[in-house]
Amino acid sequence: MEQQPEFLLQGQWSPAHTELLPPHYQPWLLEAGSLTALLRLHCQHFALEVVTERQSILPPEWQQQWQQQHALCREVILYCDHQPVVYAQSWLPATTIAQLQYLAALGQQPLGDVIFQHPSLQRGPIEVAYWPELELPRLGLQHGLWGRRSVFSLLQQPFLVQEVFLPGVKDL
Repeated sequence: MEQQPEFLLQGQWSPAHTELLPPHYQPWLLEAGSLTALLRLHCQHFALEVVTERQSILPPEWQQQWQQQHALCREVILYCDHQPVVYAQSWLPATTIAQLQYLAALGQQPLGDVIFQHPSLQRGPIEVAYWPELELPRLGLQHGLWGRRSVFSLLQQPFLVQEVFLPGVKDL
């Protein structure tokens, strides 16, 4: 049964190139390649925790853009050396899952490990947002967070990835 996710990541998104980004966050926010691969370069032990993965109703903005209502919503927390550094939420529309079923069965494998291996992967513009405070699943209230989002296309099938950089990323 499809339902709204318990947590819907919303923000005042704007194109990354129009924002004055803090120097420490800039390389993370603007990384066009795999964030997972970049994180692995900065730590000894990388881990992923799946917070939720379920069929959900797409947020209205994406229902309109993709002309469909249902998607797989996957929420994960990425850890470097046992410190949470990124909260990520991905939205894979039903038509994308129908064409790319393996994306619905990632388990503990990071999405980035799969999609960045594919030659047909395309990434839309990076948008960024800032939250003075944000209550995140499993992580609680956080302060002063930057995040980014992009629409990707794999074999011409779209999906959205949103990433919030946690305070621990400053230590990397």
